[in-house]
Amino acid sequence: MAVATVPQPRAPQQRRGHDRVAALMASAAELFVEKGFDATTMTEIAVRAGAAIGTLYLFFPTKEAVAQAVLMAQAEELSGQLYALREQTEGMHAATIADQLFALLGTFMATHPVYSALLDLPGDDRWRRAMRARRRGQIAALFAQAYPPLPAGQAERLAVIVPQLMRIPLALIGEKRLRDGVLDELRLMLNRHLEAGDG
Repeated sequence: MAVATVPQPRAPQQRRGHDRVAALMASAAELFVEKGFDATTMTEIAVRAGAAIGTLYLFFPTKEAVAQAVLMAQAEELSGQLYALREQTEGMHAATIADQLFALLGTFMATHPVYSALLDLPGDDRWRRAMRARRRGQIAALFAQAYPPLPAGQAERLAVIVPQLMRIPLALIGEKRLRDGVLDELRLMLNRHLEAGDG
């Protein structure tokens, strides 16, 4: 049975079109966080962006296409940050890398709440699987460059574990102090685990 795919957005050709698309995506991101994906309408996205509904449909044929574009843009931003972190942490102890990775991911999640909100939307998951695989590869590469070296395969396992740990505090919406405390406890647990591996 064929799997339905999300219609792809139309790429803007001029600067004005790029600015419109950026405004539409920013408005969609705000609304997805405020109201949730299901409760947000295409009309609300257009109104929030100060655009005609026809303009929205010109660039994004469906709400799913808007969500995919928003998530992919933020995933690209995260990818750039992970790449920069890899350059900064080369040859460091795995526990230090974990500390810096948790700090980066914690800040990213706090400043990009729509990223987490859109990760589990139903529908065609192929593009999200590719996005997650890329992120796992980047996190594995961070740990693979640790010194002393980690045992074979541990970097790949950590690349699966860390994103799952980061999801735990996300359930604590509106409880910033508790969420930050939980995140710190998770960071300390992983740090101690990696430090113990030296023994």
